[in-house]
Amino acid sequence: MKATLLILALLVHTIHSSSLTRAEILKLFNSARSSIAKNAHIANMIQLEYQPELENILYVKLGKSGGCSDSKTIYDNYGSRILVEIHLNVNTDSMDKQSFSKLFGGADKQVMAHVETKCMETGKEVHSYVFYKTGEQEIHGPPGSQCPQGTKATPEGLCEQFSKQDGNEEVVSTSEPLVTVDRE
Repeated sequence: MKATLLILALLVHTIHSSSLTRAEILKLFNSARSSIAKNAHIANMIQLEYQPELENILYVKLGKSGGCSDSKTIYDNYGSRILVEIHLNVNTDSMDKQSFSKLFGGADKQVMAHVETKCMETGKEVHSYVFYKTGEQEIHGPPGSQCPQGTKATPEGLCEQFSKQDGNEEVVSTSEPLVTVDRE
């Protein structure tokens, strides 16, 4: 529990202090997920992959809210096949343990994207995140001990997906086509 709070403090400072690359954001999220898996004894926590195309979903949602709305989480089931969890305008300054777990945790999250924008009204940087989810339930046990089919355990206690490298950034290899969304 203390490790989770320490990681939360470090992540809040890191995310808030400067712009990070996609690879750095992914590394921070997977580090937090590893800590959550170890502290909560989650046996099937997936190691996230980054998919830049998902950023479009965030830009659409931010555009419809004017880019400065209050922090909120949106769940949507696009095309009846893909469950998407969207966190708009995440305020890392006031994030408590429950908000931390909601954003960074979830054994069923597989793929993510992040955008950093600036609210024109306040001048503050705004961080938003989107995740593809499987709907799989958390299984309790030693971290990485019950990885879903098609994944393998990592030394960090996460379940690594099979992916390919595209430059320096992770891109998930799936048979599902990406969905471009323009709806509320």
